[in-house]
Amino acid sequence: MNFAIYFAGDAYSTANKIMGRQSAGKAMLSGVATTWSNGVVRAGGLGGANAAQELDSQLRADGFAGQLNWSALPSLQGAIDAGTLYYPAPPFKELAAARNLISPTACSLMGVTHTLSSTGAMDQISDCVFPPFKPWDALICTSAAAHRFVTRLHDEIREYWQRETGASRFVDLQLPVIPLGVNTPAFASSATDRANAREALGLSADDTAFLFAGRLSFHAKANPAPLYQALEVVARERSGVGGRITCIEAGIFPNAAIAEGFSAAQRALAPSVRFVWIDGQDATRYRQAWQSADVFVSLSDNIQETFGLTPVEAMAAGLPVIVSDWDGYRDTVRDGIDGFRIPTILPPSNTGQDLAMRHSLGVDTYDFYIGRTSMATVIEPQLLAAACLRLAADPALRQTMGAAGRQRALAEFDWPVILRRYDALALELAELRRAAVAQGASTASHAWPQRADPFARFSHFSSATLSGGWQVAAAPDARKRLEQLLALAMTNYAFGSGVLTSESLISLLEAIISKPAQTVQSVLVSTKLSTPEGVRAFQWLWKLDLIRVTVG
Repeated sequence: MNFAIYFAGDAYSTANKIMGRQSAGKAMLSGVATTWSNGVVRAGGLGGANAAQELDSQLRADGFAGQLNWSALPSLQGAIDAGTLYYPAPPFKELAAARNLISPTACSLMGVTHTLSSTGAMDQISDCVFPPFKPWDALICTSAAAHRFVTRLHDEIREYWQRETGASRFVDLQLPVIPLGVNTPAFASSATDRANAREALGLSADDTAFLFAGRLSFHAKANPAPLYQALEVVARERSGVGGRITCIEAGIFPNAAIAEGFSAAQRALAPSVRFVWIDGQDATRYRQAWQSADVFVSLSDNIQETFGLTPVEAMAAGLPVIVSDWDGYRDTVRDGIDGFRIPTILPPSNTGQDLAMRHSLGVDTYDFYIGRTSMATVIEPQLLAAACLRLAADPALRQTMGAAGRQRALAEFDWPVILRRYDALALELAELRRAAVAQGASTASHAWPQRADPFARFSHFSSATLSGGWQVAAAPDARKRLEQLLALAMTNYAFGSGVLTSESLISLLEAIISKPAQTVQSVLVSTKLSTPEGVRAFQWLWKLDLIRVTVG
């Protein structure tokens, strides 16, 4: 495995929220456990031993039997050993700067796009054209639409800075297109599973069940009103022919008001359709929703969508899909083969600048921004109704499209397939680093002006700076008072591994007591504490009058 994983529990778990980013991260770790089941997985991040244990448990629950090597921040040793660090979002500039403080060629950073519409995401993506990023870093674009967005934004950022400041040199990091993956085997089910699930959901053999799974939010995911209207057309057209038209919505409502909004729309727009809600947090019922469905529908009309994971999951489950012809859906669903893509229409440019400004200035929340944009996005209603009607009336076509989709999911989107592409990218980034070094690129530590060493940045604040030649001696009763001070929250709050430890304080004090007339430098050298931590420990002893230093 040629890349390490930046682990943040929220990015790899659906325990607190069910969103595409979390679902993809959780399935990715399952893929890692499968792909490198007996190998070495390197990882790092915040949280120390607790985070390491959480990751280890998650991997082993998915069958991992290998070795986990953890490097807690600020250490990047795992990434250096592997060669590349995978970050589960666009990489942030602080991470690149921390790498550069070691060496710009110490490792590569490899991030991935998720939502593109938030101000935070746009800012992070824009930052990638500037230092501290390097050409051997990468931002994985999950779809052709995401790649076009990123390249266009980068071009506009370069143009802006060229025009405003005359800047001419920018960073061109790598922008490969690699889709998100799914845990394809997890969506397999038998005829018996399907029969049992349909019985549990009250579906007869003749009923046609259309499934939507994901966030149940009409302003932030997909507005279901067009689907309700289309299914009402199908229900009326097929009245007396076969069973009922059922719409299964599997997911979580953000709040009661939105849940009531869904119910009111169902009563008003689709009175002939049977609706079933499945709680997305009920694992058994959620799986039954997938097993019982005949058709999967995801009509994203929202700019917060970038890839669209659930249609690929539906393909893995062997379901035909009806999707909007929208961003990443174009890369995954083949129109007329795996299902149908319904054309979408946006307003022309220059009709939404006020929406962007209202959000940017805090007049509108992000939810209002994307929701109002969504309401101006058309999914062609007549073609949508025709696609729903066609699949409702043709079980053979449903079976053919579902089989084609499952074959495509296994071949193109299974996580082990995607992870091998990640691994190949990591090797390509390593070649770029080696080539850059061969061509004379600097490997020396790069300064980070905005986050400089505080003792350098603020050196002019003090009267003097510690000198190695100054004489040092222990104060009376230093041992006894040290023990007292080590127990006080007021004086021990700064302790931490690698930052300041009681062991270093004791070691220094004992060395000073044992040998009078030493210099600052000789004490630090003899205790092997000529380190940033050692110097800070020396200052701690002096600050609390446990040692006496002759200045000058």
